[in-house]
Amino acid sequence: MRKLLVIDDNLGFLGFLTSALEKYFEVYTATGVKDALRLLEHQKVEAICSDYNMRDGTGLDLLEEIRQKGITVPFLLMSGDDDFLIEQQTKFYGGVFCCKTDCDFIAKVKALVNPEPKT
Repeated sequence: MRKLLVIDDNLGFLGFLTSALEKYFEVYTATGVKDALRLLEHQKVEAICSDYNMRDGTGLDLLEEIRQKGITVPFLLMSGDDDFLIEQQTKFYGGVFCCKTDCDFIAKVKALVNPEPKT
């Protein structure tokens, strides 16, 4: 099963998203930038889905740092706001931006690596 890292400091949304994606991925979770970086030191994942605004930094900070470390997995940056500047910065680092209120949000996350459902 493909491995996905989901990062959000809102535990309610993190739980919701994890539950929705467990059918398609082996889901790892982190509650912030530092937590995610620690996890990535010892766990390989096929895609990352991160909130933008967190207590210890932004998802864009995380995206920039992992790219500098040579981690090139698909990266989806989520935000509650549809911000053009954040979207452009995300694209610059090879990520995809998605508004959390997008009705196709779960489909966009799943499309990151074309997951196979559990059998």
